[in-house]
Amino acid sequence: MDDQLSAYQQELAADYSERLAQIRHLQERAAQVTATARSRNGLIGVEVGAHGELLAVKLDPGAYERLSPQRLAKVLVDLAKTAAADAAGQVRELMAPVLPEGGMPADGDFGKALPRTPGEQGPG
Repeated sequence: MDDQLSAYQQELAADYSERLAQIRHLQERAAQVTATARSRNGLIGVEVGAHGELLAVKLDPGAYERLSPQRLAKVLVDLAKTAAADAAGQVRELMAPVLPEGGMPADGDFGKALPRTPGEQGPG
């Protein structure tokens, strides 16, 4: 009986380690996600990271001639929102196989999806 319990514990530990490694690998991949959005006329483009952080803005000189500063600012904000939504979708899709039922935590903290070892305190 003790041998069976020991074997079961070893199996659980191996499964836990494998799942934890998979989650950490996917977190690393998710951190590398980027998304871009371009204006219809192609004069304006933005790139964002996995958390929607603005990484790059590309402006064709023609954008200054065709758009008022206010309109240009609005287009940039709209493109950044579009790209951020795309990045979030990519991250959700990537992490879906390892997230708990209910999906990604609302605050985007994937650490909350990590399994805890006995005695380890949860977040916060």
